[in-house]
Amino acid sequence: MIDFKIFPFFNTLPSREIEKLKKLCRFKKYTSGTIIMREKEALNELIFVVEGQLTVTKTHREHKNTLFSLDPGDTYGEVEILNGTPALATLIGYQEFQVMYMPKDVFLRFIGLYPGFAKESRDIYTRRAFQLLEEGLSKTQSGKVITFFNVKGGAGKSVIAANAAVMLARYWKKKVVLLDMNLAFGDQGILLGLPQDKHIHKLVDERPPLKLSHIENQLTTHSSGLKVLLSPPLPELAETIKPLLVEQIVEILRANYDFVIIDTHNQLSDLELKILEISDMIMLMMTMELTFIKNTKLLLDLLQRLKIPRDKVKVVLNRAFKSMGLEPAKVEKSLRYAISHFIPSEGNIVVPSVNKGAPFVLSKSSENTDILMAMKKLCATLTGEEFEKGTWNMFSLLKEVFGLN
Repeated sequence: MIDFKIFPFFNTLPSREIEKLKKLCRFKKYTSGTIIMREKEALNELIFVVEGQLTVTKTHREHKNTLFSLDPGDTYGEVEILNGTPALATLIGYQEFQVMYMPKDVFLRFIGLYPGFAKESRDIYTRRAFQLLEEGLSKTQSGKVITFFNVKGGAGKSVIAANAAVMLARYWKKKVVLLDMNLAFGDQGILLGLPQDKHIHKLVDERPPLKLSHIENQLTTHSSGLKVLLSPPLPELAETIKPLLVEQIVEILRANYDFVIIDTHNQLSDLELKILEISDMIMLMMTMELTFIKNTKLLLDLLQRLKIPRDKVKVVLNRAFKSMGLEPAKVEKSLRYAISHFIPSEGNIVVPSVNKGAPFVLSKSSENTDILMAMKKLCATLTGEEFEKGTWNMFSLLKEVFGLN
């Protein structure tokens, strides 16, 4: 039985309409690698992801880019149906997945009858129209703000954020800045082996308006080319950093860098809520511990109540290994979210790199390892590029890590 509650659309409809939908909509399961929609094909149904994960890709100047991914609870087709165009992108799944199709006339009828349904449709249209209609490749387009977050320490959030930022700067040659927004107890200076004479607190007394030059004067450069804005040197200085200042810093950097990577504190103060609001993507870190799963579910439910779009949030399972006692599929069902990325447990590689203040993605010991491949896949997703699926992909790793057939 399909759990209709995972779709925000259906929470706006009366129960009688949902019962009718079960008869009007069609459901279909697909195998990994199936393309269910190609660019320029006729699109006469709204697509709902029930199980699994799909990627949305678009070709521009003979180059294929991944615009975003779709997890359970996400939909696709609002932009095309409301604009009367054929499909503007290609949809493909890389694991077994199930899709529900709603007829276009039913979708349009609901928009006309139910204001809540119309608002959900309008919100999704607003978020996606630029990427799909303008191809998302304008030279003047702002950089992406990617936030790594969780509400419980021990998920490896800061380590993965640091290594992802370094990899984007070194191997993808992107202009990247990393912000350590764990203002009281930030670790990025230690993780990256950086001097800590420059930091965000020195921007507090800058005379307005805040300028890019002011911010860049307090950025520390890593050997990879990554720029880093470190947290204050003393915990008591954290309270002097206001959310408004952080928002100004992010927006200025967004306009001048390809990526703004943010490492956050494990809490939900006004600062973290503001960061989540202005982020383009939230990488929600977790491990397979029961307490992490419980807290992650509570957080995902909260984000939905706060109207943070589902497609902005990606669940990242760190330190994945075989004998954990919990099955990923059951965890995904509990969370009502797909696990978008799996980072395998490689303590013999990660722990020494942390102690040395040297990112493991630059270490010779990580060459040809599963953890390096997982990080490459994560960064390829962030850049909108297609990872080389002919040699490795997330789901083959998952089968190996969990001993699945």
